Amino acid sequence: MEIKFLQKRKKIIAVENGKVIGHLRFNYPNDHSNRRNINIDDIYIKQGQRRKGIATQMIQAFLGNLKGKIVWASLWTNEEMEANKTYGLYKKLGFEELAHQPDYYKKGIGTRLFVKRLKE
Repeated sequence: MEIKFLQKRKKIIAVENGKVIGHLRFNYPNDHSNRRNINIDDIYIKQGQRRKGIATQMIQAFLGNLKGKIVWASLWTNEEMEANKTYGLYKKLGFEELAHQPDYYKKGIGTRLFVKRLKE
């Protein structure tokens, strides 16, 4: 498997045998941080490729590529992450849960904000 960082497309892709099996999309917040902060918008791994460490590798490559350039990385969980409780991955990678909004998507399923400081 190969991880490719597509800076201009604001995306990281995981490629296996010439096929994209996952992606991570990101953006810079529209604020006064002058691109010192970054948001992870979406992480997706194809159904048959999940639970193989691909998301971990993509996030590590993403953070490694930005180390020294970015102060804060953040992400909000989505309905699928909450339902499957996959947000434990972010804690394992050093993100801290900063906020939780109960019942954001529907009754019993909320969303969480995770942040990680990359630069002192």
